[in-house]
Amino acid sequence: MKLLIRLVFLTLTIGCGAQTTEENTLRRFLKSHYEKQHFNKYAGDIKVNAINEVEEIDEVQLFYDNKSFKLSGVSETLKLIFEKGILYPQLISGFTTEPRKTDEELDSLSISEKVFYEMSRGDNLGIMNLEELEFLSDSPKIKRFQFWLWFPKTANPRVYLFELTNEEATDNTELNEFIENSSLTFLKMYNILI
Repeated sequence: MKLLIRLVFLTLTIGCGAQTTEENTLRRFLKSHYEKQHFNKYAGDIKVNAINEVEEIDEVQLFYDNKSFKLSGVSETLKLIFEKGILYPQLISGFTTEPRKTDEELDSLSISEKVFYEMSRGDNLGIMNLEELEFLSDSPKIKRFQFWLWFPKTANPRVYLFELTNEEATDNTELNEFIENSSLTFLKMYNILI
């Protein structure tokens, strides 16, 4: 019985240590890479298409001109970040798009060339695991988040950090109201999951 209790305690200790290590790593990353930025909201029309509304999986695709985000498992409140044009694909992959290749041209490419081609197009990006990082926000006017970003035909997502600022927010401001009146003030790739 004592062995079982020690194993449970050890497991909890390691789990807590991992959380603390990740939090410390994120804090160090922000300390060395943070620079206040200002991004304009997306000025064009945003088209929203529901893809899958199964009880456990909620997927929606948002189109911003010739690029799109496919959101998987993002809460209705956090979807506002994308629906309001605060964060959009062109901020990650640029405003230009490589012309679409024909099937014959695609067949002539090597596997690595196909991957680089899809990445250079920068359309059809996938977003999962969007979460607020409350431990990184010291002020009610600033909220920081992270998400996983997938490029088509790639296996490893990139982890991005971003910050929203709402100068009118207080401790009592609800998250949806905060997002509605916020602007994007930091966006940077943090890691690649392997």
